[in-house]
Amino acid sequence: MTQPSPPVPVPSPEAPPPRLSARERARRRRRIARLLFWLGAIGALVLAVMLVRCGGGFGFGDGKGLGGGKGKGPSSGSAGQAAGALAPARCQLRVDAAGVSLAGKPTTIAAAVTACGATTGADVLITDARQGTWDELRAALDAAGIPSLVRGAAAPSPPVDARP
Repeated sequence: MTQPSPPVPVPSPEAPPPRLSARERARRRRRIARLLFWLGAIGALVLAVMLVRCGGGFGFGDGKGLGGGKGKGPSSGSAGQAAGALAPARCQLRVDAAGVSLAGKPTTIAAAVTACGATTGADVLITDARQGTWDELRAALDAAGIPSLVRGAAAPSPPVDARP
């Protein structure tokens, strides 16, 4: 027969926790110091990688920055000047129930096509337009070879990938 084990003494709630020896306290401090050192080293490495990959700023500040350039805008270099000089802005067309408007002023389809022919293309916004008006404008833009970006109700839906 086996003997029943003696009951384990339960410490009373008033009893203080057992004190650690000096050696165990020193070991615990070294372990915490080692952990903090490695966390700091990993954090510094992550910060260095972020600075190299993402640039020197964190997005704080008033936006004036350290730029020492002499230009007047974000594309003040020779490439920005060349692109701006060679590529006029796209014309802004709106097709609604009142008809066609170019840059906010009512116009005819022929005048809109002529004006957009001198630019790099047409940005067309379609609201509550009559379908026939939009069809006529689209046919005229296509016939003149003017690329158009269409937004609004009659914008073409993206193509569906019909792979089996």
